[in-house]
Amino acid sequence: MSNDTTHDSAPINSTRLLALNPKLRWACHSIRLAALVLIVFEPAIILWDLTDRTALLERMSRLYGLDPAGVSDFRYWSAVTIVMLKFPLAAIAVARLWRLTGIYLEGRVFSVEAAATLRLVALWGFAATIVDLTTLPLAAALILTEHIVKLPMDVWLAPIDVFFVLCCVFTLALSVILETAAEIASEHARFV
Repeated sequence: MSNDTTHDSAPINSTRLLALNPKLRWACHSIRLAALVLIVFEPAIILWDLTDRTALLERMSRLYGLDPAGVSDFRYWSAVTIVMLKFPLAAIAVARLWRLTGIYLEGRVFSVEAAATLRLVALWGFAATIVDLTTLPLAAALILTEHIVKLPMDVWLAPIDVFFVLCCVFTLALSVILETAAEIASEHARFV
């Protein structure tokens, strides 16, 4: 009797796995592609914008009354360096995300390792977001000095940054839930 039950459930599980795998593969490869595009595209665009020192300082002159002649090369390039500090952390988060999707592609979606890797994605993403929240005001302070009070609120705290923090907190909570579920399932499998 138990043999029949096992035999009957195997085709259902196989059918579900066959249906899930293409969707899972597609999702994982899409996430990987989007993460790679983001980690290459965003720094390239920011560098492209920041390397045109004259145009950026003229824009700040029009917006905030900055005197471009008063900004030294050292202050300007220090600000550019500070802005670029978030990208190594973002690259680590993308590498962790790449590892996580690799675990999923291997079929270990509900494993302790997948949950632990998801937690690392959340923590590195959170670190990159916090660095991003601090680097833009610091860089602006280096360039604008006394005109810093004229900066709009979104330089100090952009709504998208709040969204990123919330996503990281949610992902961290989800990793704890998935890790607990994987541990319970592993314990249950040992007793059965």
